[in-house]
Amino acid sequence: MSLAIRENVPLAPLISFKVGGAARWFAEPANAADFAEAMAWAKERGVETFILGKGTNLVFSDQGFPGLVVYTGRAFTHIAWDRNRATAQAGALLHTLVTQSVNKGMAGIQHLAGIPGTMGGGTYINAGAFGQELKEVIVSVVSTTRDGRLITRSNAECGFAYRHSHFFALDEIILETIVELIPGDKVAMQAEMRETLRKRKEKQPLHLPNAGSMFKRPPGQFAGVLIEQAGLKGFRMGGAMISEKHANFTVNAGGATAQDIHDLSSEVIRRVKDQCGTTLEREVIFIGAFLPWPR
Repeated sequence: MSLAIRENVPLAPLISFKVGGAARWFAEPANAADFAEAMAWAKERGVETFILGKGTNLVFSDQGFPGLVVYTGRAFTHIAWDRNRATAQAGALLHTLVTQSVNKGMAGIQHLAGIPGTMGGGTYINAGAFGQELKEVIVSVVSTTRDGRLITRSNAECGFAYRHSHFFALDEIILETIVELIPGDKVAMQAEMRETLRKRKEKQPLHLPNAGSMFKRPPGQFAGVLIEQAGLKGFRMGGAMISEKHANFTVNAGGATAQDIHDLSSEVIRRVKDQCGTTLEREVIFIGAFLPWPR
């Protein structure tokens, strides 16, 4: 076997919240053949698999993950350009693609600057910000089934919606995303990108470990506003805290556990529901065993 499978690898250093346990098994594929090898290894042993990018929109439980974590964040990061089209491997950073596109004078995703996730994760959830979404520029997505069969889907076949795609329900792994952009004013787009990054720094608690927006935007409302109206800015459970800077950001204020973050998000859902009748839906994905709240 050419692909190295490591055991008991800590996941917290790879997760933006810096919490969670270890992966029982861990692999870092560099190409599609490595992915097929990892999937075959897991299937042969009846082991559950999880594909991990930069870990910016999820939390593993403190017990870790009992199966195989396939990590794309270091070795599966290539972006290839052909005029106004780019093919990005799943582990490529979305921000890297944005920067490259702007520097090439290609418009369409400049407002996505600063989103800390990968193209695989961004495609999976249809990442968006400041009026732009990936679905607007995606041409097609290449994925693989667990038995190594490659599938290419057009944009329409991916079922993109707000922070959602058909991949939520498909037992497949995104390998590549092909995007098509349009020529634009390079200088103007560079200015737009700088302004986007300035807004993020000004409004978001980027100095503390977090996973971006904890909750999806309710129709016609803003999760951060509802949380603030419920009096929860600065509210803390263990080491997890609602940011004083942006109420839809939960931060690791020091020593948080994955369970702290889960409990805090559950309490926010409960209090906002009691306050205004709206049930918030988590955007951050929780993986593994968590105790229910309240206990």
